[in-house]
Amino acid sequence: MKRIIISASFLAATMLSAQETDTIKVSEIQSVSLQGTHNYRTKKSESVARLPLENLENPTVYNIVPKEIISEMNAVDFNTAMASAPGVVVSNSVNDSGNDIFLRGFSSSANFRNGLLQNPRVQSEIANVERVEVIKGPSGTLFGGTLANYGGIVNIVTKKPQENFGGIIGYTTGSWGMNRITADVNTPLNKEKTALARFNVAAYSQDSFQDAGYNKGLFFSGSILYKVSDKTTVTLDTEFHAPEKTLNAYVRQSEKLTIGSMTDLTGAHDRSFTSNDIGSKRTNFVTMAEVTHKFNDQWTSRTSYQRGEANENGSIFLVLSYLDNNTVSRGIRPFDSYKVTTDNIQQNFIGDFKIGNLRNRLVVGLDYYQQSTKNQYGMFKRNATDTVGSVFAPYDIIKLDEASAWQPISRSLVENLERIPNDPTSKVKPTNYEISHFSTFSVYASNVLNITDNLLVMASLRMDNYKNDDLKTNGVKGTGNYSQTQFSPKFGLVYEIVKNEISFFANYVNGFKNFAPSLNQDGVLTSWEPEQGNQFEGGFKLDLFHKKLLSTITYYNMNVNNRLIAVPGGLGSMQDGKIKNQGFEMDVIVNPFKGWNIVAGYGYNDNKYDDRGVNNGKRIAWTPKHVANLWTSYKIMDGSYEGLGFGAGFNFVDKTYINITNHFLAPAYTTVGATVFYDKKRYRIGVKMNNALNDTYWNFYGQPQKPREILANFAFKF
Repeated sequence: MKRIIISASFLAATMLSAQETDTIKVSEIQSVSLQGTHNYRTKKSESVARLPLENLENPTVYNIVPKEIISEMNAVDFNTAMASAPGVVVSNSVNDSGNDIFLRGFSSSANFRNGLLQNPRVQSEIANVERVEVIKGPSGTLFGGTLANYGGIVNIVTKKPQENFGGIIGYTTGSWGMNRITADVNTPLNKEKTALARFNVAAYSQDSFQDAGYNKGLFFSGSILYKVSDKTTVTLDTEFHAPEKTLNAYVRQSEKLTIGSMTDLTGAHDRSFTSNDIGSKRTNFVTMAEVTHKFNDQWTSRTSYQRGEANENGSIFLVLSYLDNNTVSRGIRPFDSYKVTTDNIQQNFIGDFKIGNLRNRLVVGLDYYQQSTKNQYGMFKRNATDTVGSVFAPYDIIKLDEASAWQPISRSLVENLERIPNDPTSKVKPTNYEISHFSTFSVYASNVLNITDNLLVMASLRMDNYKNDDLKTNGVKGTGNYSQTQFSPKFGLVYEIVKNEISFFANYVNGFKNFAPSLNQDGVLTSWEPEQGNQFEGGFKLDLFHKKLLSTITYYNMNVNNRLIAVPGGLGSMQDGKIKNQGFEMDVIVNPFKGWNIVAGYGYNDNKYDDRGVNNGKRIAWTPKHVANLWTSYKIMDGSYEGLGFGAGFNFVDKTYINITNHFLAPAYTTVGATVFYDKKRYRIGVKMNNALNDTYWNFYGQPQKPREILANFAFKF
């Protein structure tokens, strides 16, 4: 907390010191177009490397999903917007409480907002997303190990104010009662245009394609940019999101099944395990403040603070378990209340300077992140004689056939389930209230050196100190207190074979995860080393034909070491678990001629456990071997039919094992989408069809996905 107060004081002091007395010169603020552009290419992103690097200069592979594609695909949610990201598969998470993002053999989430950490429960609504950045491979050096993943990280960049007045109001309607209205309004606040504001609102509602289920919510965001001087800019923004939806869990214990695929189950797609009586409500808040100060032409300071908060009361999570091929046990886990609060303070000093004739681009940063969770829940009897209880409460057992009725789950019955009695002689209480807290303090530096105009080398290092506090239960301190310090390096090399057109790149990057102390195979409490993920990667980046073709071709090889695995045939854990992971990726963005755009990608991933554990040699669950995607559109740019456009594409996802035994799977699927739109200066009309071929399919976790969906969108621009 002291660090937060000190850093916040520094932020305020920076803002006050920025009030320079010299005449304010109004310089051009980089604008954010409300109308879109004519192609899918985006300008360089400094948040990827936290440095001003062009794509061909960066030894890291990344993809960007810009607002142009998000608008063109009429994306009404994050999953649809990410369909164009090469080598990426996005779906609902295991318990449908967030987004799950497959990257290079591992699952991740959209854990970063404007380069700052946020808990995946606190996610930006698509109405306020300017672009999504997918940075591939372990990213521990710049982004830490708290919520980053070995496959990569996903950073959401929100909409920022621009100098000109304008906006767009949209309405979308369609399948299953879809109703969605959005508004995006930008305005200068003074005639000098040194104070700018932008506001986004959204209200939406849609029923499930199944016999029960819904999703609705309200959203508001506001962003204010104040140009204090030609050197200093202050940005303040906030988001409020109140989603309410039914949560559809995946089904556990699939190892009990003797069939091989989701397609072999009866009545497992169109019927819902849940009911409209147990929808979960959330209220999410995000606030951010950032001060950017340019000392001179060589050095810039960026001070950022972001707070996130996710609240929910009375949420009911389904806990489903297969008993056999035809029977599912429905259990529930009720939460009286659940709150996650995050704070992230980050200070970056960015330099672009020369030592002799050698150009250096350097970032030196400090980062402090803390997360607190407050969880109130009950302990429930699993049977009549149970005195210990469980957080999971049994509800009923249903048959997987089309003739047997499934009673809807009743909130009143859930709320009246018997909790473990409050026996004064027992430490077990009818309700538990837990408070957990952890924090990380990090220092990092990354430098890109131009040895020649064509040869660049990158060297980066991060020191990360992780601290986990004791768990408090009903006001009493328990166990869990530990800390770990980890150093995470990164090295990269880029050689531009043809300047600004073809580059060869290679990198070595590190990622890590912290482990709490636990018992080893001898029953001794052991402090473990952090888990390590190390990747070697090499490939080519192309930017050819006068910026008409942008492509990356890459091969990566990753090894994860120091995994904790259960001792075979015994108690406790040992730390010699390994994962071997390698793959090939290719993506391309093409603008063959004016108005025609193509984005496509293919990813191959091979992984397996390579250790003494019981799963040695098996593929990791929930990871497809092959993924591919394509989206292309053509818009008439002039003439009598100017603004008329068409788009179409597909996403292919290979089969995925739902369990680690590798015997039960979700089958491969291909979804096709298509759109037609008429986009004029003052209005836009569009129709979008998702899953146009009406494919019946499931995601990685066996959760049924939407059949054919038709959406119509109307927008007025001003």
